[in-house]
Amino acid sequence: MANYEVRKKANIGSSSLILIFIVLCLATFGLLSLGNAKSDELLSVRNAMAVKDYYRADALGEEFVRTVDQALIQAGTEKDSEQMKAKVLALAGDYYQKETDHFLTDIPMNAGQALRIELGVDWEERTLEILAWKVYIQEVYEIDQSIKVWSGAE
Repeated sequence: MANYEVRKKANIGSSSLILIFIVLCLATFGLLSLGNAKSDELLSVRNAMAVKDYYRADALGEEFVRTVDQALIQAGTEKDSEQMKAKVLALAGDYYQKETDHFLTDIPMNAGQALRIELGVDWEERTLEILAWKVYIQEVYEIDQSIKVWSGAE
């Protein structure tokens, strides 16, 4: 009878060890899932901020196009294209690039980016054309090379 009780205690101990191991595994996976959920939340918040900032810059870009277009409409009463050009430049000349004969603006965004909008004007036809509407990196990106990293060559 003494042998029977010893075996029974051994069975309870091994099942307890298995149960403890399972609980530890579940707790570990739970903590890993919480960490992953936190990083996913941070990523989605950053993404939402970037999208919000892009649409803010896009709205400012639409205002820029409207400004130049309104200047063309107001100057449209002029018969001569040179007089019309002078009147448009008086209204929206801050954005005019003489070298390229285009209207250009850079609208800053976060993370060193900017929205570049370039407009071309056909002075004879009195039409406006969007030549560029793109996001680009405005700041110079510098790589930290203070730590020696093995390049694969000896």
